[in-house]
Parts: sequence; C-alpha cells; structure tokens
Amino acid sequence: MFDKIFNIGLKDLLDSMPAEYVTLKEALDGKVEIALNNGLKHRFDPEELRKISQSIPLYLWSLVRIPLIFVKLPSPGEYKLNGSEWDRRALSIILGKENSVLSGGQMESLLRQYKSLIFITLSHDSISGSDRTEDEL
Repeated sequence: MFDKIFNIGLKDLLDSMPAEYVTLKEALDGKVEIALNNGLKHRFDPEELRKISQSIPLYLWSLVRIPLIFVKLPSPGEYKLNGSEWDRRALSIILGKENSVLSGGQMESLLRQYKSLIFITLSHDSISGSDRTEDEL
C-alpha cells in the first residue's frame, strides 16, 4: 500500500517537471510560458526575467536555459544544479562564486529572487536511500 502511494506521489512530482525549456533570450523576447509534463503550463514572471538578465552577461543569454532545475541531494540542505556548463556558469555569476553544491541558505535566497525560474526535484539517492550504510539497513 505504501509503495503504491509513494509511486503516485513520485509520478505527480515528475509530471510537474518541465517538458520544454527556453533560453533566457527567448524568454526575454516574449516566450514566457512553457509546457509541463502533465500538460499544464508554467509562466515565468517578467520581473524575475528582467532581474536575472541584469545579473547574467548578454553573451550567455542564448546559452542559458530556463527554468533552472535543481536536484535535492541526500545530504540535508544540499542542492545541485542539473544543467549545462552555461547554466552552471550563469549560476556562479549570480551567486558571486563557483559552487558545485548549494546550501539550503543559498537555495532559499535564489527562490526568493527567482521563484518562477526554478524547479526542484529529488535525486535518485534521495528517494532510494542509497546513501545509507550497511549498519543503517
């Protein structure tokens, strides 16, 4: 029974992820709506697009894809960007430093500024608990 409930919840989570992405330039040019896997639409906040475009250099606008997808890692309060090298470069510019793993505080700060431009999902390890030691199993 629990497995069935878990699978339904996991399916809903995955169905709510983006089915398409746009470049920052495309979004600034007016493509502010994308489709999700469940058929619904997600709309980017034009003010958040304006704000992020002021932080990211013009040469990256055609290379950075939004929404930015972050993966919740098994360790408490740790997140990682799931994106291209250009997405990671843009993130390091926004944060003012290179980070492969973001803290909960950094993630909260990004969400406060760019909530419509960010999606968060779970890593396989977070779901399966594969970071456990044999003693914990």
